[in-house]
Amino acid sequence: ANADKMRKGFKEMGFNVIDSRTGIVPVVLGDDMLVFQFWRKLFDAGIFVNAFISPGVPPGMAMLRTSYMATHKDEQLNKILEIFGEIGKEMGIIN
Repeated sequence: ANADKMRKGFKEMGFNVIDSRTGIVPVVLGDDMLVFQFWRKLFDAGIFVNAFISPGVPPGMAMLRTSYMATHKDEQLNKILEIFGEIGKEMGIIN
């Protein structure tokens, strides 16, 4: 349920999300350097995600790999969505 909430939230903000039925929610940004810059801004804001770039993913599919557990609380998930949205807008990835 938590991963579904995050998939829905990311999509509603305009992020490109790979659908799955697991606790892993990949957010595709496409560009390796963009992923590193976004990753660092998230890290500085206290959110840890994994950066996946080529050759670990096909060219153009660089992504932030987020993951969720049943123990994550709504407040935590909402904060993650809020920060993703702020950074996404700041970097011109979403409107």
